Amino acid sequence: MPLDLTALHEAELLRGALRGPWPPAVLRACRRALPRLLALPGPERLEFLRATAAAEEPEALAALAAAGPGTWALAWETGERPTAFHVCPARHDGPVRAVAVGEFGGRTFVASGGDDHVVRLRDAFDQSGPDLEGLTASVRALAFGVVNGRPVLAGGDHDGTIRTWDPLTGARGFARETTAGHPSALAFVAAESGRVLLAVAIGYDDDEILAADHDGRVDLLDPVTGELVRELRAEWDETVLDLAVAKLGERTVLASLGYDTLYVWDPATGERLGTAGLNDVWPDLENDGFAPPLLVGMWNGRPEIGVVVRIEHPPDYTVQSRESVYLKLENLGDRARGRGFDRDQGPVAMTTHARQNVMLVANHTDTGRAWERPAKAVITYLGDGTDVHLDADTRLITAAAFGSLEGGLCLATAGLDGTVQLWDAQTPHRHRRIGYGGSGLALFTTAQGAPALAVGTHSDTVLVVDAVSGEKIGSVGCRQSGRGHDCDLSPYDHCCRGLAAGNAAGRPYLASSGCAAYGTMLWQPLSKIRGIARKDDATGGRVTFGTGGHASPTALAFGEVDGRVLLAAGAEVWDPVTQECVARLPRWGFALSESAFGRAGDQPVLATRRDNEVDLWDPLTGRHLQVLDVDDTGEGLAMGRIADRDVLAVASGRYVHLWDTTAWERREWISHTSTVTCLSLAEHGDRLLLVTGTEDGTVTLWDAASQRRLAILGAFARPVRSVAATTIRGSLHVYGQSHYGRVLAWRVDAP
Repeated sequence: MPLDLTALHEAELLRGALRGPWPPAVLRACRRALPRLLALPGPERLEFLRATAAAEEPEALAALAAAGPGTWALAWETGERPTAFHVCPARHDGPVRAVAVGEFGGRTFVASGGDDHVVRLRDAFDQSGPDLEGLTASVRALAFGVVNGRPVLAGGDHDGTIRTWDPLTGARGFARETTAGHPSALAFVAAESGRVLLAVAIGYDDDEILAADHDGRVDLLDPVTGELVRELRAEWDETVLDLAVAKLGERTVLASLGYDTLYVWDPATGERLGTAGLNDVWPDLENDGFAPPLLVGMWNGRPEIGVVVRIEHPPDYTVQSRESVYLKLENLGDRARGRGFDRDQGPVAMTTHARQNVMLVANHTDTGRAWERPAKAVITYLGDGTDVHLDADTRLITAAAFGSLEGGLCLATAGLDGTVQLWDAQTPHRHRRIGYGGSGLALFTTAQGAPALAVGTHSDTVLVVDAVSGEKIGSVGCRQSGRGHDCDLSPYDHCCRGLAAGNAAGRPYLASSGCAAYGTMLWQPLSKIRGIARKDDATGGRVTFGTGGHASPTALAFGEVDGRVLLAAGAEVWDPVTQECVARLPRWGFALSESAFGRAGDQPVLATRRDNEVDLWDPLTGRHLQVLDVDDTGEGLAMGRIADRDVLAVASGRYVHLWDTTAWERREWISHTSTVTCLSLAEHGDRLLLVTGTEDGTVTLWDAASQRRLAILGAFARPVRSVAATTIRGSLHVYGQSHYGRVLAWRVDAP
């Protein structure tokens, strides 16, 4: 019996259907896609739901196909599996600094706030809810609580404002200004006679000079009126980083963390129950202070509290790592060495669920290093249990909070990219680890005339797959040349950042770059020799262009110029057959992000992108021809012909601009729902088609001449890294790769 999807056409019916009789995979796909589904007109929602299912819930495709025919079919998939189940209930304009999860009356709420000064409150299941106003600076702390039987949400901003709201109605409660500093953490804590107080940790920025009355403290406020009940004062110059509430027998205690000291308080009396200094916890000279968060859990039936120590490593003490140390809550002097974490990683949040301690371990944000590959995040069960890998984030995690949803454990995470994600924290999820992330796609033809697809990864390997079946038929990489990984670089430096493919003299060629020691590498895939040896080096296994180091470019492209196939590698143009340098552009290759070959009338041109401009060059001489202004956000560059005119397609923010390269005029632009991250032009019959990928994960097919959208093919949970398209035996095949490393291939029957 066909699936009844009429509820897709009405927003309220759709939200109600999330608990309806649809198959579980279809319900999961709906929840994943819900915000974007509701933004579309009703008739277009089924197509987008199918696109989401293709990318993240393939089990739902069969049920959705029975609801009506589509214009495409999923041909194959490779790379990583779909991401661990999660939804994105809110997005902010800028980094998110605080997140909280609360459960009231059978409903779970997620609150988030960041640099856009807005607190977004969402129902965790149907993702509905208001935006709360009243804070005037970056939101730094959020907490849910129950006061007199009613739920309360508290928030604090960087200017020192503390405010409360009723999460059920959105009504404002009290507002209060701190005398100095700003709220760094909030917590609701039970005090005397069942009275609930709001604990406010007062923090300071590193560059603030503390005056005599600016010592660190915790203010205990009446959550209804905002009046100060009592102060819990730390030592001089001790800014408070985090708060945690725990049970010690029948008594509720409050822990506060400074850079050098951990305090445990009785909130009912203000009595200090214990302290633990940094040098007592970690006497080694390499310690650089405590770091949030506080880790509250149970070990052998006894309450413990974990502190995180920042460790600086010799010889230059610029490399930091994290170490957790657990202290008995009833006796902070009773401590044991905990566990260490990889460099640039540490615990972000912790809870106890079903008598197990559960911790989120992820990349932390205070190293100033932002990798191109996804940030690692793992929900670890400290005991029996299978980890849940969340390596789907493209930005570092700034905050996280555990909670309960539909009787299970959930986790809310916030990121530098403005996203708030709510994860299933119980269902085990691991990765294939095929390449670990995505870094580009490139089509070429094998020596036997078969279509093939090169898949760049965030390791040093480029996979080669059959473009029709997706079967792996080969690979190239640094290690296979016999010289890989012999330089003193972190694993992050050994990854593919640039990729291009082409055919010259009847042979296929691959060019890759990114391993900082080798510059641009040229390969002959699927041959007995993994790469191309120099004439004077028969054992090298590859040709290396450039000098290595920062000369390794990301802008690579093959193109035909007056009957000769050339390779643009950053600011240099090479003949891949003779390995001759044809031209050098008077720009730094490292600054060029993209390149493409094409024509401007009778003139062959090479287009290159650098920040907010696209330059056009003569590829044979390096002479500069023209410069075009574009938005410095977005990525994507390609050249082709539409209606007998040469065009340049370039991503510019949320638009794709089509330029007439003969007249140097912008003729059309195509609007998208989010920033365009990649694009590709492909001829199919007598039509020029455009494929685009966006930051919100959407892969879309367009008619380049009319700018009409033909199909939504994919809806990844992460930004699209690369797209490509070609015609094979009369059928259009489109390929898309997410930053997460998942690759999909669609066969489009009627574009």
